[in-house]
Amino acid sequence: MGVAAKAQPILRAALYARFSSDIQKDRSIEDQFTELERAVKRLGFKIDKRHYYADRGVSATSLFERPGLTRDLLGAARRGEIDVVLVEATDRLARSRADTFYLADRFKFHNVKLFTPAGEVSDLQLTFEGHSNEDFIKKLSMRVKRGHNALTREGRFAGGRCYGYDQTPGTGERKINEEQAKVLRRIFTEYASGIAPRKICAGLERDSILSPTGKKVWNYQGIVGGDGTGTGEGLLHRELYRGKIIRNRFVKIKNSDTGKYVNRKGDIDDLIVIDAPHLRIISDQLWNAAHAIRAKRRAQYNPSGTKATPTLGRKEHLLSGLLKCASCMGQMTAITHNRIGCSNATYRKTCDHTKSYNLDVIIAEVIEKVGKELTDPEFLKRRIRAKALEMAKAEKEEGAERDATQRRHDRVTLEIARLVDALADPDMPRDQIKEKLKGKEAERVALAEKLKLLSKGSNVRTLPEATMSAFGKSVETLVKLIHDTPDDPACRMALANLIGGVLVHPTPKKRPYDLSLYARVSAIGTLNLFPAVRSHEKIVAEEGVTKFFCSGKNETSI
Repeated sequence: MGVAAKAQPILRAALYARFSSDIQKDRSIEDQFTELERAVKRLGFKIDKRHYYADRGVSATSLFERPGLTRDLLGAARRGEIDVVLVEATDRLARSRADTFYLADRFKFHNVKLFTPAGEVSDLQLTFEGHSNEDFIKKLSMRVKRGHNALTREGRFAGGRCYGYDQTPGTGERKINEEQAKVLRRIFTEYASGIAPRKICAGLERDSILSPTGKKVWNYQGIVGGDGTGTGEGLLHRELYRGKIIRNRFVKIKNSDTGKYVNRKGDIDDLIVIDAPHLRIISDQLWNAAHAIRAKRRAQYNPSGTKATPTLGRKEHLLSGLLKCASCMGQMTAITHNRIGCSNATYRKTCDHTKSYNLDVIIAEVIEKVGKELTDPEFLKRRIRAKALEMAKAEKEEGAERDATQRRHDRVTLEIARLVDALADPDMPRDQIKEKLKGKEAERVALAEKLKLLSKGSNVRTLPEATMSAFGKSVETLVKLIHDTPDDPACRMALANLIGGVLVHPTPKKRPYDLSLYARVSAIGTLNLFPAVRSHEKIVAEEGVTKFFCSGKNETSI
């Protein structure tokens, strides 16, 4: 007697759609879903409207800024809510081979199969299409570049507007804007006479001359920035001003770790130089005089003539992103290694709060205020009652903050996954990766806690005495940890969740600082200041990497 065949469960499918540019209509998403729904009926899957995911107007050349894929779809796979991902074609997921295989590994680890309307995507098909999709982007780039090069050889422009010129719509041609040309000649003349760029900017602002951005604020880096190394071009370096159209000086390379493009010096064989005397604004004599001053100053600040050594990003202090100027509500920025000042007053000259402050003193005073006020139940009660007067304003501000926090959380989560993949490479510096992974994980956990706070809204509620007392003890513990380990990223993120901002008020010289501390009232009694942070091994396991290489027997988890 035969054994009855076991009934196969109906697979739960998630649909994913994407289009790459704003030129394409949003209808493209609906059309993709319609075709995928027809394929679902033919393939016998089960679908739920909750598992329709999409990213609109984003390229598939990067996984960054694609929350529909990296947060929602991968999140559903991680939670075991789906069995199949159905896409119109594999290039809807990614056009980079590295990203394609990264996504395939994540789906495979979570027991999710990848399908197109033609059927399940095999490893061989994925390999072939991964190469094909990436090759398509390269060929497209080459064709676009060829077209732009042809325009350049004809003396026309494929790019956007350039300060000093007006565009002739539909022709790719430019003509000199005489008003802006006078400003450029003034800038070159003053620079050639030895006037510092900051003073040039101050003079332009004093005379109410609009900058290339259309604002009355001028940035000195926009004048002298860039020296041919690919770091960007200031006005002094634009060869067009002396009547030369130059193309392919730089090429843009995408950084796979951040999804952002960086400039690199182009191949000398690809360089195109076209004379355009009708576009000349600066004479050769003035150009050479200005660049002689530029060369002299470069030699003065870099006598050896060697390329500057790359440096690490500025270390974030305990109050990074929290300090604001009380006069203009602009950010307080670092002026030296231990002094801060209003960024608008320092760089834009749009604020009269010009005093600088000792960062260490401000941090000490903030920690003292936190320890004194946020551990006092009576103070917490008063703050909760006062919250009722500012609910509407807070709700609007927290909405924008919620969106920014969610975007940052998505990016950090993706960066963690990248770091985990890097641990599988025995040639990578494991200690540096693990240290970076530790900081990113602390940031991810803190951002998740912050999202919980911001999603609660601004409802005023009365908290039990015991709850506020327990919260006060947690704050005491945080203050102690900050004193013991001030550089711990977990302490910095916890404080950032607890405090909404610190206003620095102007005070006379040599007088005590005047600080206003704004606690996040929604955090009182609800914020977990010390959420669990995953260990190195747990992160690796959750991200789907089952094998990694150890550099020694005495390694400890982070």
